[in-house]
Amino acid sequence: MREYQVFEDAKWIIETLERNGHQAYFVGGSVRDYLMDKEISDVDITTSAVPDEVEQLFVKTLPIGKEHGTMIVMGENQQFEVTTFRKDGDYVDHRRPTSVQFVTDLYEDVARRDFTMNAIAMDKSYQLHDYFNGLNDIQSKIIKAVGTPIDRMEEDALRIMRGVRFQAQTGFALDHDTKDAMHQTAHSLNAIAIERIVVELKKMIQGQYIHDTKTTAHELEIFKYIPFFKEINQTSIFMPEHAHFNLWVAALCYLYELDLTSLNSLKISNQEKRDISSYVQLLISLSENNISKQDMIHLVYTYHRDKMKEIIHFISEHDAQLNISIHPTIMNDRVIDEIYDKLPIYDKSELQINGQILMSTFNKKGGPWIKDILNKVEQAVINLKVDNTENDLIEWVRENVKI
Repeated sequence: MREYQVFEDAKWIIETLERNGHQAYFVGGSVRDYLMDKEISDVDITTSAVPDEVEQLFVKTLPIGKEHGTMIVMGENQQFEVTTFRKDGDYVDHRRPTSVQFVTDLYEDVARRDFTMNAIAMDKSYQLHDYFNGLNDIQSKIIKAVGTPIDRMEEDALRIMRGVRFQAQTGFALDHDTKDAMHQTAHSLNAIAIERIVVELKKMIQGQYIHDTKTTAHELEIFKYIPFFKEINQTSIFMPEHAHFNLWVAALCYLYELDLTSLNSLKISNQEKRDISSYVQLLISLSENNISKQDMIHLVYTYHRDKMKEIIHFISEHDAQLNISIHPTIMNDRVIDEIYDKLPIYDKSELQINGQILMSTFNKKGGPWIKDILNKVEQAVINLKVDNTENDLIEWVRENVKI
């Protein structure tokens, strides 16, 4: 395997720890991705040094999780996560260990990890310390739990979601015993914070191999135990390819006619809820028959170029499941570009009149009439019935709106 600059940049940390009598290794996702010849963004280091010792050895550190053994070591332009070898105490509520004990044995540290491909340590010379045959499982394209699968899943039910997510990202098959343990413990997902599950779902749905994961997700019955998804009374939930989380959730709301208040159970941000609602409304609009060129102008103005193209491609790829028929002559990238480039405005704020101008011109106090007139003016401008200049707009209001 070739050297990776990201490891070379972090090697000084390992060398510093070793010079002071400690063990230190690269570990986790960076080692896994290195062995799969994938791009690596950052590295994690595990060490026999306890947090106080790490703090003393490096000029600048941040105690982001010192009680659990994790310190950030700051370099010139980078920061690195350094965690003390540890083993976990008994787990409660299928998520958190009751205690964390610092240890001096690398084996004990990697033995607590979820899957064999994530339990490989690597020294500064790129030599592997692979106690659970993780490299062999990577080469065999197998996702296998470390040690006894049922124990790993009962300890932390989020590992079920991580296993499904890793399959979507790698295309690997789940080891039979690991998959069986995931199925047996799927009910424990009820105990996991939805925010943590959503993180995994977002990565899963964008996985390159999501097609292979559809069957797994349904066989494991994970959606029966996840808020929002368990409201969908279906044995097989729609899982699209080439979609991000917001678009996926919007498609589910549209397909299964879910009230948008159900989004609250996902505990996502208000911006994400607005984005999902926007996709839902767009799907509903495009499902209507006899969409005209004028309708397309309004849709492109309302949802803008990129979202329109995204939704058109999404519908084209999943028309059978969505039961939406698009009109290729007026619903394609070229038409969307033409419409967008010819729009006289892209937002109501670009109108050359506002409430103050209307009140002054018509000598009338503010009220709901202002919003009503601005809405009508906006539509008139979009439909090219009037130029977007103050004089033309005032004249159009005089002739077309009863005040």
